[in-house]
Amino acid sequence: MLSASDNYKIETDLTNSDEMTSGQKTEKLSETNDDQQVVSKLSDLDGGFQCLLDKVKHDMQVAKDIAHFLKKRAAIEEEYGKQMTKLSQSIMDSHGKGHAKLSSTYDQVWCQFLKVHEKIGDQRLKFSNDILEVADDVQIMCKDTEKSRKQVKEVGIRHERIRSDAENSLEKSKQKYDAFSEEWERAILASSHQDSDHLPKKSSLFKSNRTPAQLKRQLDDASTKASQAQAIYKKQLNTTNATRQEYYQNQLPSDLLTLKSVGDECCTAIRYQLARYAYLFEESLILDGLALDNDEGKGLRSLTEKIDFAADIVQIVKEFGGRAHSVKKTDIPYKEYTMSTAALNVLRPNPVFGVDLTTLMQRDGYEVPLIVVKCVEAIEYNGLKNVGLYRISGTNTQIQRLKNEFDRDCTSVDLTLEENVSDINNITSLLKLWFRELPVPLFPQSSYHHFMNAAKIENDRMRVLGLHTIINDLPDAHYATMKYIMQHLDLVQQNQEFNKMTVANLSTIFAMTLMGGDQSNSNNSSMTSQQDSPNFADTQWQVKVIQTILDNYRLIFEPDEEEE
Repeated sequence: MLSASDNYKIETDLTNSDEMTSGQKTEKLSETNDDQQVVSKLSDLDGGFQCLLDKVKHDMQVAKDIAHFLKKRAAIEEEYGKQMTKLSQSIMDSHGKGHAKLSSTYDQVWCQFLKVHEKIGDQRLKFSNDILEVADDVQIMCKDTEKSRKQVKEVGIRHERIRSDAENSLEKSKQKYDAFSEEWERAILASSHQDSDHLPKKSSLFKSNRTPAQLKRQLDDASTKASQAQAIYKKQLNTTNATRQEYYQNQLPSDLLTLKSVGDECCTAIRYQLARYAYLFEESLILDGLALDNDEGKGLRSLTEKIDFAADIVQIVKEFGGRAHSVKKTDIPYKEYTMSTAALNVLRPNPVFGVDLTTLMQRDGYEVPLIVVKCVEAIEYNGLKNVGLYRISGTNTQIQRLKNEFDRDCTSVDLTLEENVSDINNITSLLKLWFRELPVPLFPQSSYHHFMNAAKIENDRMRVLGLHTIINDLPDAHYATMKYIMQHLDLVQQNQEFNKMTVANLSTIFAMTLMGGDQSNSNNSSMTSQQDSPNFADTQWQVKVIQTILDNYRLIFEPDEEEE
């Protein structure tokens, strides 16, 4: 059944010589003795032949399972090899197209990486074909074993049927012999006038009114039949015993030995094919290992050591620098979109941001702008004890939202809503933004130098009197708003135990916001903002102005004029 193929790669220790060594003869003799012991034991057991049939059938099923496994394994390896090869080739093609001009060590190593994987894919395809050959050989062996088993089974069943038929014939002749002998016995008893009550009751074969002559004739007939049945029984017994001896001594052992040979051949073939598969598997793993790492320096581990990132980046920068242009790193200026007056009037019919205080008073009829009042009331009601009040900034998106709402309709804005008071820093930032965007600061430019000179007075009392005089000369809108916001900031600093905002802190925050700066030289450039215009050397004096006003709020704005 098994043939030595040229493509088998398993080395065996069997010799091709016709002569056998003494050791081989001893081994062969031992195997023969083992076979005889197995056959002898099975011959002594009822159903021994069927037991061996079942064992060979089981071996065949194992072989079929092995063939099924190998075919599935071959399919897996084939799919793996195809996908690995396809992946490597596609990545190599795309890499070649996208990095055609790059010649770094990384690119070179990566291409060799892909070639290694392509090689592994090819090796797996070969391994798949080898496994498929083993599976085919196992299937052929299964068919041959099944055919041989079937033939031995038919012969064994035929031999067993012959033995069984002989035993059945013997049983029938024995039954006839017993029946005729019993009739003969009855005839003997009847002829001697013996009572037959002790005999088994049968149908009325003898009648009590028979004559002696009839009884004599009946006895002779029964004797003749019994003698004939005995002769037939003895002949059949000899024949049956001869058949049984032939079956148990020759036929059954021969059938068992033949069937065992079929089973042994199947098991030997299975072991051989599994060893062949193991060798092919091991060979495939070794080839993959050599592809991953070898003495030629083309393995994955050796390839990774050839990557020189430092040299690659130097080369790439050098090549790119030869064809690229230098960039300009200066800041890009902000270019605000200028909306038409008509559009602004639609969006903001009565804006409050960017409108000077005098215009707001004349337009809306409030001494203190309504936005200031609403913001201050919301802050005093919800946030006087918030740590870092006016120091912590709010969220820009929320600040812009409130700004747009005030510009559209200041009177309809409700700062008591949850979305507005959830973060009081949004309102404080909005109020500071409103003061910063005033075209004429709360401390007008026309009085800026007067405030600076008053701040530089060393005598505290004279400095307060100087500031009081300047503030009293302010336009009504500026005076009323300044008085209102200073009253508010004074209330804030009174809660400094909670909000940590002292007079010094508030003065530092509101100095540039409220005073702006000297813009007498800013007429030459309309793009100059309040925060760009003041001389930063004046910052300490601006802080001094605010701090002095807050420290002496009741003296400067006269207590009888305060609103309780």
